[in-house]
Amino acid sequence: MKELYPWRRPVKIPLPSSVKPQLIRHFSIGLLYPVTDELIEARTKAGIEPIPPTAHKYKEAVEDIQNIVKALDIDKKMGLDLEKMEYKFNERANDRTGHKS
Repeated sequence: MKELYPWRRPVKIPLPSSVKPQLIRHFSIGLLYPVTDELIEARTKAGIEPIPPTAHKYKEAVEDIQNIVKALDIDKKMGLDLEKMEYKFNERANDRTGHKS
């Protein structure tokens, strides 16, 4: 089947080093950016909830995010250990800049 549809094969793209910390944050707290005091103050002044309606507010959502990541094997494809929240670095893998990750 892959011979008939060569574009259906999986494409492996190295994960840039600059993205790795953001993904760990997203998979561990459910948000790409931290909720700081400044953010809470700005949201309060804007008249919206101080804590965004993400996993920061709904802690069970982090478990849902991690279950989805595990079910789709995203953690394995990225080389991420979800228990330790750290990457299993592969010395042979380079990111797009040519630096070892």
